[in-house]
Amino acid sequence: MNRSIQRLYVGIIVAFALLAGFLGWWQVVRASSLASRVDNPYLYESQRKIDRGRIITADGVVLARSVKVDGGGETKYRRVYPKGTLAPHVVGYASQQLGASGIEAAFTNFLGGDYGAQPLLQRIRGAKHGADVQLTVDSRVQQAAVDGLAKVGSPGAVVVIRPTTGAILAMASSPSFNLKDVATNYTSITKRTGSPLLNRATQSRQPPGSTFKVITASAAIQEGIATPSTQFLDNGSYVVNGIAIRNFGGRVFGRHDLRFALTNSVNTTFARLGVELGSDRLGARMDAFGFGERPPLTDLPPSEIQASGRFRGTTILSNSQRGEDVARMAIGQERVLATPLQMAMVAAAIANGGMLRQPYLVSRVRDRKGDLIRQVRPEELGQAIRSDVAADLSAMMLNVVNEGTGTAAALNGLQVAGKTGTAEISATSGNMAWFIGFAPANNPKVAVAVRIENTPLTGGVVAAPVAAAVMKAALEAAR
Repeated sequence: MNRSIQRLYVGIIVAFALLAGFLGWWQVVRASSLASRVDNPYLYESQRKIDRGRIITADGVVLARSVKVDGGGETKYRRVYPKGTLAPHVVGYASQQLGASGIEAAFTNFLGGDYGAQPLLQRIRGAKHGADVQLTVDSRVQQAAVDGLAKVGSPGAVVVIRPTTGAILAMASSPSFNLKDVATNYTSITKRTGSPLLNRATQSRQPPGSTFKVITASAAIQEGIATPSTQFLDNGSYVVNGIAIRNFGGRVFGRHDLRFALTNSVNTTFARLGVELGSDRLGARMDAFGFGERPPLTDLPPSEIQASGRFRGTTILSNSQRGEDVARMAIGQERVLATPLQMAMVAAAIANGGMLRQPYLVSRVRDRKGDLIRQVRPEELGQAIRSDVAADLSAMMLNVVNEGTGTAAALNGLQVAGKTGTAEISATSGNMAWFIGFAPANNPKVAVAVRIENTPLTGGVVAAPVAAAVMKAALEAAR
């Protein structure tokens, strides 16, 4: 009997010890992470009592700030967005009812003052001020991207990157929304056509079309299969698995070299190269450019960034997986899907001598006294292609803009390198029109990817002019 009571006591003591341990873990060790979860309904209500930090562009434009409101006898704050339509997908929103998105979600600890020793200092001094987050986004470049998409009038996205650092100068998605409407008209935003809350730049995957040919060309040159002057013969058709691959518009190019093939986007030549490379070597180059994994853009919530690569339905496949149509894969069709962010990273890597940089949206975080809390240092992800291969590609892409399918991306007095793409989806859905490129070609300062959806036009006609306007704005802003 005594033994039974003793076991019961021991069991009770162990249970209480476990309970105390769990409570201590969640209330002390994990308290901060629980408080910062975007689905925590108490987070943003409690932060109404905090003067949340500002979100500011690289050139000093305030995109988000807090203002005092009547809180029934106590000081409370309301979030306002002075430029609500400029970069809503990047800035995001913070709401008790809706949670948070964008920078507002990813940097809520800093914006809400919940970092380092700050929470303790708040309790001691009664200070309730968040830190300011400064973006890499330049308002002038961002506005050019927004205006370019608005002028086209079709859904689409633009991403602009500084090749040497990975800093994102602009990220725009259309259709868009006004951050000022989120608190009062969120339901109406969700009911609009075209999914305006979707950040097409990072979340929407589509066939990249002929822009993918720069990856195929890089693989062929890197592997020693071809050089820019290697000769090919095109008779207008290349049959794979009983199905003919033809050139856009049914054109026949005859004898030509690889430089000409990229300049004029010869499908048959790149399909041949794909077959010769095989899925293993082409897949290895895709791996090197970052396909197959979510881009390491840590400044947005992971749910707002999607991986590019080869897909079967919604399942991502190994880039080197055999048994797929590598010929159509080599021309950016088949199962290859990409986001504008991924294709901008490709263009930036080529512009940067083959070195792929980690993309980022936030340059620094400062407290209200101006002291630096966090400073971002550019990071290398790896050498996607050799520098000599990048130089060959740059020269070939320069031809695309000077005399090929991308002439609409040309800028007066500057050499622009680029590649167009037109993925034919269906007669009803229209085309996915692309342009990727960089400028100046001999000393790149800006790289860009533009995608226009559901259009009857080609990438050279509709996406290249948007890219030209955005690159011009970025180069002017850098002066």
